[in-house]
Amino acid sequence: MEVVNTTTESGVNSLSATDSGNEESQGSEEKAPVRFGWVTGVMVRCMLNIWGVILFLRLSWITSQAGILLTWLIILMSVTVTSVTALSISAIATNGRVISGGAYFMISRSLGPEIGGPIGMVFSFANALACALNTVGFAEVVRDLMQEFGVVMVDSVNDVRIVGVITVTVLLLISLAGMEWESKTQILFFIVLMVSFSNYFVGTFIPSTPEKQAQGIFGYRTEIFVSNLKPDWRGPEGNFFQMFAIFFPSAIGILSGANISGDLKDPATAIPKGTLMAIFWTTVSYLAISVTVGSCVIRDASGNISDILTGNITDGCMDLGCNLGWNFTECIQSQSCEYGLANNLKVLGQVSGFYYLITAGVFAASLSSALGFLVSAPKVFQCLCRDKLYPYIGFFAKGYGKNDEPLRAYLLCYIIAVAFILIAELNTIAALISNFFLCSYSLINFSCFHASITNSPGWRPSFHYYSKWTALFGAVISVVLMFLLTWWAALVTFSIIIFLFGYVNYNKPRAGQADFGREETTGGCLSRFGQCHPFRLFDEQQTKVILIKSKTWVEPYAAAEATAGPSVMPTSASRMGQAKKTNSFV
Repeated sequence: MEVVNTTTESGVNSLSATDSGNEESQGSEEKAPVRFGWVTGVMVRCMLNIWGVILFLRLSWITSQAGILLTWLIILMSVTVTSVTALSISAIATNGRVISGGAYFMISRSLGPEIGGPIGMVFSFANALACALNTVGFAEVVRDLMQEFGVVMVDSVNDVRIVGVITVTVLLLISLAGMEWESKTQILFFIVLMVSFSNYFVGTFIPSTPEKQAQGIFGYRTEIFVSNLKPDWRGPEGNFFQMFAIFFPSAIGILSGANISGDLKDPATAIPKGTLMAIFWTTVSYLAISVTVGSCVIRDASGNISDILTGNITDGCMDLGCNLGWNFTECIQSQSCEYGLANNLKVLGQVSGFYYLITAGVFAASLSSALGFLVSAPKVFQCLCRDKLYPYIGFFAKGYGKNDEPLRAYLLCYIIAVAFILIAELNTIAALISNFFLCSYSLINFSCFHASITNSPGWRPSFHYYSKWTALFGAVISVVLMFLLTWWAALVTFSIIIFLFGYVNYNKPRAGQADFGREETTGGCLSRFGQCHPFRLFDEQQTKVILIKSKTWVEPYAAAEATAGPSVMPTSASRMGQAKKTNSFV
């Protein structure tokens, strides 16, 4: 028997040409590519993608429908799913050297292309849809501003389509300019959002004028808070799971940092730290905005200053407004109220100190998220195309420039985004996105669970703050939510996943990637091998190393690169000088 003593710091600094896929030798002759730290590269990017258009245009409406308590439950349910997924992706990210390709690269190299391939396809498509969602939200705000000034291009729906297509085209041009320009743009958006949030919270403490009170804004009142605690379902979308489906896209930006892993200085450190910090701060902001707007604004108001009550005459007056000195009974009974939490999607701007700073915040949130998703989708898809797991997509693998920009994949993502922008309905797109992202998160969590429970020799993440049981919980709850939201869409999505999984499983994975189907077998062999040979076989770090003799040479460093150290390292008999021992076990 021959045992090789190696350490996890093997000194290997390159994958095979097929694995790296970005021709780093070409980039070395040019200016060094841009690399980001955990703050600008992960935390800020994730926060900007999480703070999407839903925050400004739908959170107050969801609060009016579900009430403060159930809105908090919706937020915490969403955050539970994303937090567990963040722990799983952090474990996967620290399991080896991360190049480009984000979640797809990490999973396919650690756990096998059978799982990585479907995740890459679904996640790339979901990111393109998320770009469309935030672009439509931006277009809705622009349309409303145009209508305030009496400007109409065609009609309400087509104006959203026109503005949306123009907007996503501009974002595409920014993306094509390179990651450095994109990062500077994101920092600008982040500053605008911080100013916008400050403007809103300051506005909640400003005493309300009669004009604001006519719109249902009274400042902090105990009776308003108590009234808005309970739900008040209205319309065809008035149920808990529909509200969850609409809100969930507000929590989906957690992989934005991981998706540009190739542009990070230290992905293994930056991804866990930046992602978890982003989830924490965005969750605090969602909870704070929900409870503050629910404490300051009633559900229904007419906006008519003449509806103020004079004296103590309250005959025939109904609803909470009567206790606050206003009679909105007429518009409530006729269901014609245009203001209040339940009717006015721009209520955050009216509560704030300066309305147009909130409008700027909507622009920053929607455009930053749209830009982030427009960048993320091509990066993941490019890595998937380079692995040639599926036919007819190799055309999109080519990269350009010092940062290996996936220009062809950008154009594909742009086309998909435009197609869904033409739907021009924010709630419909939001429900579709929830389905695809929940599917992606379930696969990521299941991948982490499977690798942990099988004791795969290639699974040794340096991030230890995760559990195989939390990963399993994340996978199960994501699937359950998919079927509770839209059962037929869940069936269609999983049918696609099964087809993609079967296709890759049928075709032999190429060298350098893990094999999902053989993880359990390898783990079992190692366990029994250790039982048969109780003496010390490994170095101080107890790194498991297997040398496998074969007649053909297989790249021995692929496993080392994929698993942060040597794991299963195939080599040939001739390279070991053991060619004549054809029947020996190595």
